[in-house]
Amino acid sequence: MMRRRWPWLLGLGALTGACTGLIGEPLDGEGGSTPTSFVCDTEAVPEALPLRRLSHLQYRNTVSDLVRFAAPSAAAEILGAADPLFAQLPDDRRVGPDKHYAGFTRLDQALQQQHVDGAYRVGGEIGKALTASPARLAELAGACATDADAANDDACLDDMIRRLGERALRRPVTDEDVAFYRGPAGAAPFEAADYADVVALLLNAPHLMYFVEHGQDGSDSTAPLDAYEVASRLSYHFWQTLPDEALFASARSGALLTEAGYEAEVERIFNDPRTHVAMGELFGQWLDNTTLEELDARVGTPLFDAFTADYTPGPDLREHMLAEVTDAALYYTFEEPGTFRDLLTSRKSFARTEDLASLYHVPVWSGSGEPPTFTEPERVGLLTRAAFLSTGSANTRPIMKGVFIRKALLCDDIPPPPPNAAANPPQLSESLSTRQVVEELTGQGACAGCHKVVINPLGFATENFDSLGRVRTEQDLFDPATGDVVGTASVDTEVVPRVESGDERVAKNAADLTSLIAASPKPYACFARQYFRFTFGRVEDLDRDACALEDVKLALDEGKPMADVLRSIARSKAFRMRSFVD
Repeated sequence: MMRRRWPWLLGLGALTGACTGLIGEPLDGEGGSTPTSFVCDTEAVPEALPLRRLSHLQYRNTVSDLVRFAAPSAAAEILGAADPLFAQLPDDRRVGPDKHYAGFTRLDQALQQQHVDGAYRVGGEIGKALTASPARLAELAGACATDADAANDDACLDDMIRRLGERALRRPVTDEDVAFYRGPAGAAPFEAADYADVVALLLNAPHLMYFVEHGQDGSDSTAPLDAYEVASRLSYHFWQTLPDEALFASARSGALLTEAGYEAEVERIFNDPRTHVAMGELFGQWLDNTTLEELDARVGTPLFDAFTADYTPGPDLREHMLAEVTDAALYYTFEEPGTFRDLLTSRKSFARTEDLASLYHVPVWSGSGEPPTFTEPERVGLLTRAAFLSTGSANTRPIMKGVFIRKALLCDDIPPPPPNAAANPPQLSESLSTRQVVEELTGQGACAGCHKVVINPLGFATENFDSLGRVRTEQDLFDPATGDVVGTASVDTEVVPRVESGDERVAKNAADLTSLIAASPKPYACFARQYFRFTFGRVEDLDRDACALEDVKLALDEGKPMADVLRSIARSKAFRMRSFVD
């Protein structure tokens, strides 16, 4: 979509060729199109992982679990008082190859002064709270911290450092650690404030704030992780927090480094309810429609009110739509074991609220048991869920729908538009359908190649749904000033989507498009890449990381249940390795 054309700079044929060539070509990790398979070279050395910091959520969960371990009886009160301090820490940004699509907060490794200052405040206040009364101090360090026998003070403090330190540092506590962390306390006898200072120092330790991994002793540039490092990888990937006692015990004993012990912990951890939250983050961030506006922002304007007719969107409808997509993915992962294809093609509604269920004309789903089935035959698969159809305006946005599918679901790259391309969405016409308006705007000049071949067809296939996600057989045309209906336009959903390069098959509607996407290897390879990014906190290298990618893609190709696919990353060799090679 452009305000003017640039035929003298870039001919239609040149851009058409560029966009057509994109589909199916491999990418070096920074942009491009999804390969349909990954060639594993067991000799390839993955890129060295950076010193990753915990995400905002992981940090908060970690400190919260440490407080529950140190003072179980007072934890709720202490953490409630700490809420404002956690809130002052910077939120993580969604980061990925594309700033608008399929970004993950785990990839945000920016370190700001607010992180440092915020953690300092949290550590100080938690230390004070854990020692605010003799009862709390005794729960933290034992009765020896409050009795009158100063002869036991050194041993009492050292024992507290070892017990709390193993969890805070997520590794064995050495004698050198004890000597360092007892430093703020000075010499015995110790007061409550001395214990508080030691706790504050532990809560600001680099081993708490970052994933510090050295690998097993005597290993070379590609180091197998030691037992505690493996425990942390498992717990933070699936639980977003530090290991529990059972996982620490497996690390201490060395059982975690045996295949049987490791497999047992993978199963136990994955089946824990906390895994649902982390996998919800995976699906929610991957499938988030970031272009979806608040759906009640235009309520009260003549045009929008005329369009919505007897339905008034509320302030929470947007979140309910996005949550439904995550709930669909979690259902096929944990409730009714299904495949990735099942998620793509599902005709079940996961609407938990009346506002969304009424748009679908189905009962509200309770969140457990069998979800209701869509009664509208047009509503087939992931792409016909309201989260991917709605816009917050009276007009659909087929361009943005196409870009989402191409980038988030297929991992295809789209060249940036020319500098003078219009950034505003196409406006409603009083005589043309939205598809006709978009075709006129993008059908000629420098924009035509990408739009006609790569973007628009994917969006046009769902134009039989309006911008609230309701099924329609024709498009009402409105007077934008008064909201009066001035006519109708036919809805055309027939396209050549070119999911894969050179595929000229016609899709008559969203059901056909969904079938073509589900039958293509591209969405499965794309998901393997998205899951890799979520797991390792970095963008993949298609050569050096091919073995880990192949493990996930193979599970998808074999039609394994989503639960097996998600566990497959933990079973890959890369998950238990640390590279020190750039």
